[in-house]
Parts: sequence; structure tokens; C-alpha cells
Amino acid sequence: MKKMGKKTKKGADDGPSEYISDDELVTLTVRELNRQLKSLPKDEVTKLKQRRRTLKNRGYAASCREKRMSQKDELELERQTLAQQVERLKEENAKVHKELENLKNKYETLQTFANSGSFNTIRVIKREPQDTTANYFN
Repeated sequence: MKKMGKKTKKGADDGPSEYISDDELVTLTVRELNRQLKSLPKDEVTKLKQRRRTLKNRGYAASCREKRMSQKDELELERQTLAQQVERLKEENAKVHKELENLKNKYETLQTFANSGSFNTIRVIKREPQDTTANYFN
């Protein structure tokens, strides 16, 4: 038989109170809660406050999980972006290395030609530098 003013136990976790709903328990300020619990027996107040703490912790844990999942998604997106950037830089690096090898080969060919002495005369043509500042003001 159930006595008036008491909660019945449902396993390890207390069920909803006859005095106040779980939603109210979580949303009330401490001052409002204390005002409402003033007339209740001390053991009931203790149980309700413990229930409030459990419900609040449950909410904090849920928001923490959501935040962690959101951060995980953001980090995964950043990882993918960085992986694409690494691939692009590898391709660019390979292209620059190939260009460097081509320039080295041309240099060696010219060096060999210059050292062979198989040319008669090299004529150097000196060009006057063009005035490029005029292009900036047009």
C-alpha cells in the first residue's frame, strides 16, 4: 500500500515525484526549488535534490556527447581538407623537381658545349632595358 506524500522506488533510480515533474525539477532555479520543497519531509527533499542532480548530469552528459560529435565532424572535415592540400603540394613538388632536372640537363649541355671549344665566336648583344614604369601610369 502506498502512503501519501511518499515516492515508490523503481529499481536503483527513483521514479517521478508526486510533488514535482522531472522537467520542473531541472528547470527551476535553486531558490524556487527550495521554496517549493520547504514544506516537504527532509528525506523527500534529499531524494528530490538527488534526482535533480541526476537529471542535470544526464543533460550535461548529452550536451557533452553532442559537442564531442560536432568537434569530431569538424576535425574530420579539416583532416580531409589538409589531406587534399598535401596531395596538391606533392604534385606541385614533383612538377618543380621535374622542371629542375630539365634545367640541370640544359645547363650541363650548355656547359659541355662551352667547354668543348667547338664554336668560333660568341657575339653578345646588349639590350637597353625598357622603361616599364610608363605601363603603370597608363
